[in-house]
Amino acid sequence: MAHQTLFRVPGLGPTAEQRRRHDQQRRRNLRIAIRQLERAELYLVALYSLGLEDHDAEASVDDLLGRLRALARHLLQIKLTA
Repeated sequence: MAHQTLFRVPGLGPTAEQRRRHDQQRRRNLRIAIRQLERAELYLVALYSLGLEDHDAEASVDDLLGRLRALARHLLQIKLTA
């Protein structure tokens, strides 16, 4: 059973264990988000490979791929510094 305090003392922050759990959860969520972005990238590449021969559609997919990759890089950087 988890140990909980009955009263919160003002000015005291979270315990080391609470911070560790929070950091682990944050890194886990970042890993999940990065994996989802990787899956989305695969779908966009598959869409692009269909050869729709529509310049506007290809430009939109290119734009989405660029944004998706930038977001994945950003989340990876956050994960590495977390």
